[in-house]
Amino acid sequence: MKKIISILLFIFLISSVQGTAQQEMTLQQAREMALRKNENLKMAGKYLEKAEAQKVAVRTMRLPSFSAMGMGLYQNKNFEMELFLPTQKPNPMTGELEPNIMIDPSTGYPVIGPDGNPVFNMYAWLPLTLDMSGAYLAAVMLEQPIYTGGKISAGNKMANIGIEMAGENRELEQMNTIAESDNAYWTHISVSQKVKLAQQAVDLLTELVKKASDAHEVGMADRNDLMKAQVEHNNAKLNLQKAKNGLELSRMNLCRITGLPFNTEIRAVDTAVSVQSLAELALEDETISGRPEYQLLQKNVAMEEQNIRMARADFLPTAGVQAAYSHIGGVSFSETSFPYTSLNVMASVKIPLFHWGEGVKKINAAKIDKEIKELELEKNTQLMQLEAEQARLNVQLAWERIQMNETAVAQAEENLRISQDNYKLGMETITELLMAQTSWQKAYSEWIDSKTDYKMKETAWLKSTGNLREKRETNFR
Repeated sequence: MKKIISILLFIFLISSVQGTAQQEMTLQQAREMALRKNENLKMAGKYLEKAEAQKVAVRTMRLPSFSAMGMGLYQNKNFEMELFLPTQKPNPMTGELEPNIMIDPSTGYPVIGPDGNPVFNMYAWLPLTLDMSGAYLAAVMLEQPIYTGGKISAGNKMANIGIEMAGENRELEQMNTIAESDNAYWTHISVSQKVKLAQQAVDLLTELVKKASDAHEVGMADRNDLMKAQVEHNNAKLNLQKAKNGLELSRMNLCRITGLPFNTEIRAVDTAVSVQSLAELALEDETISGRPEYQLLQKNVAMEEQNIRMARADFLPTAGVQAAYSHIGGVSFSETSFPYTSLNVMASVKIPLFHWGEGVKKINAAKIDKEIKELELEKNTQLMQLEAEQARLNVQLAWERIQMNETAVAQAEENLRISQDNYKLGMETITELLMAQTSWQKAYSEWIDSKTDYKMKETAWLKSTGNLREKRETNFR
């Protein structure tokens, strides 16, 4: 911790040498600057853009797809073969062609060769050469899914849920950023007020030391009273320096969160911390339904429902239509080119019949995943309800602490006034006056802490109920 403080102070000193800029800042401005600067929020925004792009991509699955295909073939050697084909002769009676079979004159029956087939009088020799060294295929295809078992519909719903989840995640990061900026802003105000309080204590003790010194010189007070006043004065100056160091650290932390350079001097405009009554906050009417975390858990369940549909779709019938216009060229048969162009239309239906129970097992697994998400929703809903209730009790306790501290401050101020009057009249010792001043400073410091703590508890309560996502204007007086 000491190393971190030393590094921050070193950065501050370097920034001071380079020159300082001044920035007036309200709570709302601090929120807006933090939202613009926060990297996690920027990433959440990119995830939202990604989800929207995926949704557009999924929607195109319903539309026909067009594609072009080209293919070429080169062979350094042709296909060569020889064919011996039986001949035919015309029938003198009918004029039709009939096999030119050799007839045995002695029997009048066809001559049968060793292979068991008739022997022809004459055979034709046909040498063949197939040249595919420059063959190519070019085609344009259209594919249109007709029914996919509900997979396209489920995919579209999953894309919509994905966008909603990305939006809720962005809201969550926004609330975290606002809570962080609020806490840094109120911490800076609290420390700045404690600096003023420490300065008042130094001024009071400076005056007391002067009075004690004057009284000692004229013999109306002993040296011990003067020493006590000087010791307390030195302690007050040390406390003032500590408060100033804390103020610099809180300022630099606020600069970090809002994206300002470390050398920026911040002047908080909302310096007077005001608090709302519990009736104005309406603590009893708040629920967790507006929290992004709750919405994300619900959408996880909805996403698993679509996963069940996707698993079921893999084992349902599918149907589609495909059309292609193709041309084949570069093929020659015995040095004769044979180009071929055609239009083909094909309809296909696929019906899964038997997969050894794979479909049932996958669907059951998807259902179990949904049940797990439902259990997570139930568990975390209870935890979030408990967190919201704890935040509500913290706000109530912070409110009561403010009321008690206001009374304590009034009593300490009155006690200090009486002690000062009695000390002037010689009716009270300097020790009693120093004790009264210490009590006043402590009561005032706790009052400052209680008010800023209330604002932080209020922010935590708004976050726990999902209301910190709204732009809430804070009134000050």
